[in-house]
This record gives sequence, structure tokens and C-alpha cells, in this order.
Amino acid sequence: MADSNPLCVVHNSFKRYIRPICYKPPFVINPHFIGNSFKTKRENSSEFEYRFSGIKCKCDIESPCQEAWKEGTLDPGRKFFGCSRYKDPSKRCNFFLWVYPPYSERARDVIKGLKMKIMKKDEEIHKGVVEYNFVKKKMLVLHEQCKSLEKKNDELIQLLQKKKRKVFKYKFLFMLVLVWFVMKLFN
Repeated sequence: MADSNPLCVVHNSFKRYIRPICYKPPFVINPHFIGNSFKTKRENSSEFEYRFSGIKCKCDIESPCQEAWKEGTLDPGRKFFGCSRYKDPSKRCNFFLWVYPPYSERARDVIKGLKMKIMKKDEEIHKGVVEYNFVKKKMLVLHEQCKSLEKKNDELIQLLQKKKRKVFKYKFLFMLVLVWFVMKLFN
């Protein structure tokens, strides 16, 4: 009988609105080992919907199943049923029913610790992205400076080559004049 089952989820005040729903774990442990770990079979969403379909709130409308993920929630990820008119405060009936029993203190602590680790990792990622963007901008500036310096270097090389040609022309002209002068002296 559902009333004598200690895993029964339905609160006494809701028994007149819905039929009792008994707890079934979200996965089944198969005792066959694969390496060092157990095989597990997650509950299929259509199986979940079938088991929990037809739950109605006090408004006599089928209640949607949702997950509690709000900050400050004691049991994040825990499924619950609520009034389908929850967005409209004037029409909602404040119906609320947890699908599964509450998480243990240990599970809450583990979830909180994992959320803290995720937040720290997110902060590290954010800092890394900020640093990456800073370095990227600095690299773009340095790249532009490098291009500018290369352009100046090319201009200076061309100027130097022009001056070398000019000097060569003057040397050649000087040598011609010198040769002409020497030839004039000896003739």
C-alpha cells in the first residue's frame, strides 16, 4: 500500500489532489562490473513523464515538472511540480510538490563545493580571457609598430642604395677626370 511506504513523496495535505507517487531512484545499479566501475542506466525522460503524468494543481490544470536551479536553493537540480500559472500571481494556487525526497546534508555540501569550484574556474577563465584580450591588443600594437619599422627600414635601405650609386657615380666621374688630367699632362 502506498500510504505505508516510507519512500512515498506525497505530502498529506496534497493527497486529495493527486494520487501517491512513490520514490524510484533516477538510475538503476547493475551489479556487473566493467573494469573498476558499475554499469548504470539513467532514467529515460519518457519513462519519467509516464510515471509522473497527470499530476494536477489546485487549479485542476496539469502541473509542469521543473528543476530547482535558483541561487540559494537548498536542493539544486531537484525536480518539483508547481502550479502551471506560477508566472501570474493573481491566478496561481501556490501548489508545490517535490518529486523526490530531499538531498542529504552530504549531497548538499558536495553540490555546494562543486558549485564553488565551478565559480572559481569561471573566474580563472574570465581572468584568462581578459589577459588574453590584453595580450592580443598589445600584440596588434606591436605588430603595427613592427610593420612601421620594417617600412622605415626598407625606405632607409633604398635611400642607402641610392646614395651608394651616387657615390659610385662621383668616384667614377672623379677617376675619369683624374685620368683625363693625367693624360693631358703627359701629352
